[in-house]
Amino acid sequence: MSDVVEGRNAVAELLRSGAPVRRVLVADGVQVSGLAEVERLAASAGVPVERRPRRDLDGMSPRGAHQGVVALTEPFGYASLGGIIGRAEGSERSLVIVLDHVTDPGNLGAVVRSAEVAGAAGVVVAKRRSAAIGPGAWKSSAGALAHVPVAQVTNLARALRELKDAGYWIAGASEHAEELAWDAPLDGRLVLVLGSEDRGLARLTAEACDFLVRLPVAGSVGSLNVAQAASVLAFEWVRRGRA
Repeated sequence: MSDVVEGRNAVAELLRSGAPVRRVLVADGVQVSGLAEVERLAASAGVPVERRPRRDLDGMSPRGAHQGVVALTEPFGYASLGGIIGRAEGSERSLVIVLDHVTDPGNLGAVVRSAEVAGAAGVVVAKRRSAAIGPGAWKSSAGALAHVPVAQVTNLARALRELKDAGYWIAGASEHAEELAWDAPLDGRLVLVLGSEDRGLARLTAEACDFLVRLPVAGSVGSLNVAQAASVLAFEWVRRGRA
């Protein structure tokens, strides 16, 4: 079995990362900006490039957003929680983002993209009742999944305790929190925990957090999409580090 990574940017970042790519497929007659770069990267990595009828790529693409380029890769290799913690050993500042049963692959990929740009050590997701890394996540991550370790854990509360033992403070995002994110200690060694799209943080997950924060809302809608909230909170952590 091969994983499918679709889209120009995602495939290019995958090839740059040195991840094991079996083949790159390009639709016949496609004229895509950046295609020459994809082909150059594939040649440099010794990855074969094959021309295929566009309908072949359409059949592999669950979202129909392959832009004429698909990579077939080894199945995604999840990291261990210990490996993510080890990346920041001895550092006074480190960010980890934990997702509590986020089920939409597009949201998962978008969170990973924000995590990569913010310089996070990794992303942690639940093993069950959560989105897995697949074409949708790869596409929305714009290739960031090639650079950010993602760990799957069977018990989020236990994972949060392990992160606490490693010197992290645990901040849970909740629209019902009393403390605003701007006033909370979102700095240093920090874990941001964000809940599912429909229910937010589970009770046990919220109880495992050191504190809960919310973003101020000026409009009529009560909260941001989980990926948008992750971006805002992650870059509040980045801002604190530059102050």
